[in-house]
Amino acid sequence: MSVPPPSPGVTMLVVDLARLLRRRFDAELTEVDTGLTVGEARTLFYVWRNPGQRQAVLADTMYVEPMTLVGYLDSLEKAGLIKRRPDPNDKRAKLVELTPEADPLLERIGNALQSVRTKALEDVPVSDRQILENLLQTMKDSLLLEASKGRHK
Repeated sequence: MSVPPPSPGVTMLVVDLARLLRRRFDAELTEVDTGLTVGEARTLFYVWRNPGQRQAVLADTMYVEPMTLVGYLDSLEKAGLIKRRPDPNDKRAKLVELTPEADPLLERIGNALQSVRTKALEDVPVSDRQILENLLQTMKDSLLLEASKGRHK
């Protein structure tokens, strides 16, 4: 083909970075011995980060199908790490909360995340890290705002 390949630009760099970070986080999760599958550990992390969310919102946040999430939640509930309770505003919906039994595993998951963060940022000057975080948050906010406008049409 005579057309030169495009520059990856910020979009593809972020997509590639997200994929690499996810792969590295999944690998770290297998190293910290939580006794959970990677999917279950990621789910526990997202419940920790977004306590009291509806299952459907949690699935959307995690970019997984609701039925996939239900399987993870069933396992975590059976292990006593989360509990589901009816949403007071909609009895058909369930809110997901952590139990105190999750704390030791959350510490290990947090350590895995910190390990990934440390490696990813090791060559980024400390003075640039907040700028990077702010720029990425601005990009995320722009895309979320656009997505919410699309849902309200």
